[in-house]
Amino acid sequence: MAILALLLTGGCAKDFNTTNTARYHDAGTRAEAVRDFPQAEEYYGRALVWAGTEHVPASLLSLTMYNLGRMKGHACKFDEARELLLTSLALEESTSGPSSAQVSRRLFELGRLYYDRRLYAESVPYYAQGVAMVRRLKLEADEPVTFTEALQDYANALREAGDRRLADSLSGEITARRNQEVGTRPRYLIARYSPSCRNGHMLVYNGRA
Repeated sequence: MAILALLLTGGCAKDFNTTNTARYHDAGTRAEAVRDFPQAEEYYGRALVWAGTEHVPASLLSLTMYNLGRMKGHACKFDEARELLLTSLALEESTSGPSSAQVSRRLFELGRLYYDRRLYAESVPYYAQGVAMVRRLKLEADEPVTFTEALQDYANALREAGDRRLADSLSGEITARRNQEVGTRPRYLIARYSPSCRNGHMLVYNGRA
């Protein structure tokens, strides 16, 4: 269900700023679904403007920052993306707790942001925390294909950062997971962007989509 519908159902329609934040956020989600990423970035940006005018639920503010940060990253606006994702991470840790599925998604997104810019050593700590959190919460089966892709990125980053021993220790698990996932479609697409970012939006989606 869209966020705006949830808010209306919950009796939050009287909060004008929250309602408009949710409305623009949902518009951004719809634009992203049809791969209109510039439009998604614009809508998420408008949602964040409304979120900043007056108090809105912390969970909605965190989600808006997270999704705008992803779009900024895909648009090759690395510094803006990093700040939004870091702020969203800190907010989510204080909202849903330091160990939650929402926090793990932000950790993986920060890892991917650095990874796609070939800043492998910087990406490793975020992947390590995200993987450990997913295992601790036993969430591997929730988004199996997406988690396997994250494991592969983590292993690649470890090798590039010089830790081949730990990277090799993940290889067997990655292979086994891929064999189990034959024919399985990911619940969420993993959008990448070119490390060079010379031509603006340069999105490449994983081949399983």
